[in-house]
Amino acid sequence: MKDMGLDLRYLELKRKIREVRMWAIQGIAEAGSGHPGASFSAAEIMGTLYFRRMRHDPKNPSWDERDYFINSKAHSAPGYYSTLAVAGYFPPEEIKTLRKLGSRLQGHPVRYSDHQKHHSVPGIEYSGGSEGIGLSVGVGIALASRLDGKKNRVYVMIGDGESNEGQIWEASMAAAKFKLDNLVAVLDRNRIQQDGFTEDIMPLDPTKNKWEAFNWQVFEVDGHRVEQLMDAFSRAALIKDKPVMIIANTVKGNGVRHMANSPQWHGKAPSKKHTPVLLEELESEFLIAPSIIAGEKENYEDKIKKAEREGVELIHLDVMDGRFVPNSTFLADTIKKLRPVTTLPFDAHLMIEKPIDHIDEYIDARCDIITVHAEACTEKEFAVIQERCLAAGISPGIAINPKTDVPKWLYPYLPDLDIVIVMSVNPGFAGQKFIPETLPKMVAVNKELREHGFKGYIEADGGIDATTLQPVYDAGARIFVAGSAVYGNSDIHSAVIHLRHKAAVTLEKRLLEHSTKLGIRADWMKARKNILIPYASELAIEEELNAIK
Repeated sequence: MKDMGLDLRYLELKRKIREVRMWAIQGIAEAGSGHPGASFSAAEIMGTLYFRRMRHDPKNPSWDERDYFINSKAHSAPGYYSTLAVAGYFPPEEIKTLRKLGSRLQGHPVRYSDHQKHHSVPGIEYSGGSEGIGLSVGVGIALASRLDGKKNRVYVMIGDGESNEGQIWEASMAAAKFKLDNLVAVLDRNRIQQDGFTEDIMPLDPTKNKWEAFNWQVFEVDGHRVEQLMDAFSRAALIKDKPVMIIANTVKGNGVRHMANSPQWHGKAPSKKHTPVLLEELESEFLIAPSIIAGEKENYEDKIKKAEREGVELIHLDVMDGRFVPNSTFLADTIKKLRPVTTLPFDAHLMIEKPIDHIDEYIDARCDIITVHAEACTEKEFAVIQERCLAAGISPGIAINPKTDVPKWLYPYLPDLDIVIVMSVNPGFAGQKFIPETLPKMVAVNKELREHGFKGYIEADGGIDATTLQPVYDAGARIFVAGSAVYGNSDIHSAVIHLRHKAAVTLEKRLLEHSTKLGIRADWMKARKNILIPYASELAIEEELNAIK
């Protein structure tokens, strides 16, 4: 029996979670009701469990050796259903029947069984609705599994609003008493409940101290960073004689900017006519990747830590051998030494000759993404490189220089390719000027790749700064490698914020254009007003915003 959930690569995991949000918002909009806020705050939690961590099998949901997931905050059902659908438990299109008469997907999940198969979907372990009960169920399953000598692990997701319920704390005492080290609870700490902010209604802080006082091992993470969640789940598996609580600090409605951190989106559906624009926003997720280039004398660890503090998504590592490009930098041994410094994914860009001869070194260095140059390998060699990366759970990528076309031999490998770097400078040196001619090429490459089954990310590398990010975004790139623009700035904090601002302005411009084509511009701007105000001048929409009541 295959251990499902342990084989999705980092970038593939990000894409799957994006799909979850997209299906969830379609279901909620079709239904005209539902809970987008909770579904979106918990998307990475559920996605990391189902697509990376838990043992489960959609083809055999009652597999005796499966891990259990209990969704105690059951109003997040749209996100839960979407996670199950993307994981393969039922067709995703069924999400559009959410809350409709006769649908299996009602407002709160129903535990699946043979006699309930017309009212539920496979994979659901717990009938939710009333808050505060799920942890007790998880304690019972964990205790029963241990008594039966089974190795199943039990994961329970609870909400911070439902933590007002006394039963949560009764269950936590029981879990500690029985030393249930096969039980992991995850608190979706989005700080909003039905009527407002949790700390105004019934303060939960100091949350970590409370769970520690109940004799739980506690880890605290950013609940939207899958690498932090993966690390926490791995550490949880090593804890003995204690249950584990993972406090996942999240943002309610994360993924749609005007829904984020807003109590009104706890249980409110968006307008159905907004759905296409919302889907574009979700598809337009972008990643910032500061570039560390070898040969520089600064402390690499310090650079990584500074970038981590600014919330960047990736660390881009420029590896040069002095032969494929004239410069030389660190190699796999240095990356391996840097790996314990951070949980941030390492995006290794190999500008080296014969990468086929060295690929195992970079796999062993625990890179999360490994990209090789099309100019440095044959089709046969790339096939081996991709196969080895996939087998190791690493995202494979390919890079093309400014004057290189996409090789036609690449087409069969595109469905499993996670990243294509379109170089916007000639590789080999830091601080080069952006080559404007690469913009139409990036548009053409993006179109060509999508037509042949590519689902991954276009990465722009070279000369990316606040002036070039916007046109590169419009050209289709969604990963932005910025070296000098970040580390060449004395204020890294401001540099990263400025890059994000430019990306946000570009996104808002594109969404406005989309809403205009759909004939809903005024309505979209009304829903989006608070988000648009900071960008009004750059978007030249001051008068339109002022006219909105």
